[in-house]
Order: sequence, then C-alpha cells, then structure tokens
Amino acid sequence: MKIKTKIVLFAGLFSCGMVGTLIAVGFLLERWVLLPVGIMGIVLGIVAALVMANRISGRIEKLTAVAKAIAEGQIERRTEPRNDELSELAGELTTIAEKLGELGRLKSDFISSISHQLKSPLTAIEGYIDFFMEGIDTGIKREKQIKALNIMKHSASRLGNLISDVLDLAKIEAGQLVVKKQPLKLGDMLEEEAREFQPLAREKGIEIKVKAEEQMGRVLGDKEKLKKVLDNLLSNALKFSYNGGKVVIEAKEGSSKGGEGSSFVEVSISDTGRGIPKTELSRVFDKFRGLAPKDESGMEELKGPGLGLAIAKGIVEAQGGKIWVESEVEKGSKFIFTLPKVWDKKEP
Repeated sequence: MKIKTKIVLFAGLFSCGMVGTLIAVGFLLERWVLLPVGIMGIVLGIVAALVMANRISGRIEKLTAVAKAIAEGQIERRTEPRNDELSELAGELTTIAEKLGELGRLKSDFISSISHQLKSPLTAIEGYIDFFMEGIDTGIKREKQIKALNIMKHSASRLGNLISDVLDLAKIEAGQLVVKKQPLKLGDMLEEEAREFQPLAREKGIEIKVKAEEQMGRVLGDKEKLKKVLDNLLSNALKFSYNGGKVVIEAKEGSSKGGEGSSFVEVSISDTGRGIPKTELSRVFDKFRGLAPKDESGMEELKGPGLGLAIAKGIVEAQGGKIWVESEVEKGSKFIFTLPKVWDKKEP
C-alpha cells in the first residue's frame, strides 16, 4: 500500500476516533456543548468523504473509458498525468496502449511484407504457366522449357519455405514444437552447411571459413531443426555482407557469457557486413522485425517477413540452448547460440 494512502486512512480513522471520544466525553460529563462539535465533525467528515469518493470515482470512470477504448482498438487514447494514487494505473494503461500501437505497426509491416513475399513467386509461376500454354501449339525449345521450369520450381520452393516458417512460428508460440534430440557431429554438419552456401558466397566474392575444435565432441540436438537455424543465420550473414567480405562459422566449448560453462558447445556465425544499430539489438529476435533498415533506399532485396530469427530463437531454446547477437554498425555482426554437449562415457 502506498504511503500517501496509509496517511489518508490513518487521518480518517484518527478523526473518527476523536469525534467518537468527544461525544462519549460529552455524555459522561454531561457537557452537551461538546455534542454539536461532535455532530459538526461527523457532518464535515461525511462531506469530505463524499467529495473524495466523487473525485476517485470520476478518475476511475475516466480510466475505465480509456481501457474500453483501447479494447475497441482506439489505441491513441491516453490518460491525463496526475499526481495521485491512480497515476500508476494510468501509466500502465498508457504503456499498454503504446505496446499495442507498436504491435499494430509491426503487424501492418508484416502483412505488407508477407503479401509481397507471396505475390512475387505466385506471379512468376502464373506467368510461366501462361508461357507454356501459349507455346503448346507453336512449340517451345527444350532449353527454354528447362529454364522456365527451374524458375517455377524455385518460386514454389520459396512459397513452401514461407508457409513452413509461418507454421513453425505458430508451433513455437503454442509450445507445440516437436524436437527430436540425438547426438550430432557438429563439425561435419557445419562443413556441410558451408559447402551448401558456397555457390551463393562465390557470387558475391565472400569467403566462408569453418573453425571447429577437434576435441569438441558431439552435441545433443534435432538435426533438421538445427539445419534450419544454420540456414537462416548463414543466409543473413551472406545477404547483409558486402561483396568481397568474409563469413566465419565457429564451434567451441561454451564460454561463461552463455552461462552454461563446458557442458555446452558454442556456435557462432560472424560476418563483415552492415551491422545492427545498438537500439535494435534487443529486438532482433522479435517476430515481424526484419534486419534491413526501413529508411534506406535500394534495400528492398534484403527485406523479408521478419520470421527467421524469431524461429531460430524458438528452435535453439526448445533444444535447451540460448542465442544472442553482438554487432557494430559497418563492422559486422556475430550471432552466437549454444547447444547441450553429449558426455561420452570416457569423459568425467
């Protein structure tokens, strides 16, 4: 209970006690002159109580109206700042309205982004279907057919990946993500990932390097879902790196920052790219929040629906690990996550 509230209650109880004492003394000493004083005190107390009750109920009604407006979607409604006992509740309502407004903006950005992500491959598929249909009678050269089919296949794959991301995020938020843990040789998996991304890296002249400690041992995780985390982080590292840059994939015994000590293996993917502003670091893993700056022209190709890092965080945490990021603008980013280590029988 607030100190101010305690003082008001104590003052009220003290006043009532004093009035009661005066009336009792008046009866005992038969000094009836004290009775009018006591009655006057009671009347003043009632009037003061009614005034205070009216002011408090008025404030509560205003807060209730603001709460109802927020519930109906009028998130621009705010409460007037005052120095009273209800100011804390008013502040909480204002905070809720601000968070709802931010969530609404993020959802609008997400809908706009995902609409573009869906429309682009669908348009490609539809266009090439028309291309084939128009060429049924005239005939299409085999080379053009293969090129068109490859584009359609790639577009269908983009759609499938986007749908898969949306479903994975829904499962993570519902706590229904199924993780099948098994011992994995992390070094081999990282080498395989690097080979898979080499063609994309060569297009931008980016070097991919893998560093894995030989005595690191195995980790416990879901191979398919861990691959999705690595795919996302490597894809971002290459996408946001400048041409001629460098991406390093490293695995080593867990450091103290992860909070797990040697019972965990620490995996990091670092790049020499654009980096992330400090103001954005705490929100990087939020859903609907992409890494591409919104106020920079020519960056449309870097923008996505903002689901990848939120999914990566959910997958890592579902496997008993942690994930975080270190970054500096124009110097690159380093995403680090941990996985439980498998203790072999020969280890203590």
